[in-house]
Amino acid sequence: MAGAPAGDVPPAAFRRPLAVLQACHGLMRGHCVTLERLPDYLLRHGPDERARTAAQRALRYFRNAAPLHFADEEMDLFPRLLTVLDSREEKLAGTILELVAQHGQQLNGWAVLEPFLETVAAGEKSSLPDFRGYAAGLREHMGNEEMVIYPLASRLDPESLGQIGAAMAARRRAG
Repeated sequence: MAGAPAGDVPPAAFRRPLAVLQACHGLMRGHCVTLERLPDYLLRHGPDERARTAAQRALRYFRNAAPLHFADEEMDLFPRLLTVLDSREEKLAGTILELVAQHGQQLNGWAVLEPFLETVAAGEKSSLPDFRGYAAGLREHMGNEEMVIYPLASRLDPESLGQIGAAMAARRRAG
C-alpha cells in the first residue's frame, strides 16, 4: 500500500483538519491490510522486493505519520472537543480519555512489532507475528473515533478548526 509520508500532506489540506485525520485513517487501514497479508506472503515468496517495499512503507507510516496523527488528536482535537461537551455528555469525556489510552497501547504494540518489519525491510528472512490482533485493535479504535468523536467536531467553530489545522501543519513542519 503506497502511502504519503507525514510531510507529504499539502499545506492547504490543513484548512480541513478533520478531512486530514480521516484520510490518515484510510492510510492506516491500508497498512493494516498489508500487515495482515505480509506473513503469508513471506511464506510463499520470502523477503522479495515487494515484501521489502511493503515493510518499508509500513515502517515509515507507523514511525512518522501515526504518532503525528495521535498528537493531532490528543493535543488539539480532543481538548477542544472537551470544551463543547455539556454536563449530560460525561460519558463522551470518558470515551476521549479511553481513546488517548488506546493511542499509548497502539504505540507500545507497534514497538513490539517494529523489529520484525525491520528484518523484512532489510531483506532478511523472518517469521512474523500475527498482526491481525494489532490491526483489529486499530480498526476498532478508528471506528470509535469516526462514529463518536469526529461527529462531535461539527460543534467546533471555524476558528477552532482553523487553529487545529494550523497546529497540525506546524507539527509536520517541525517533524
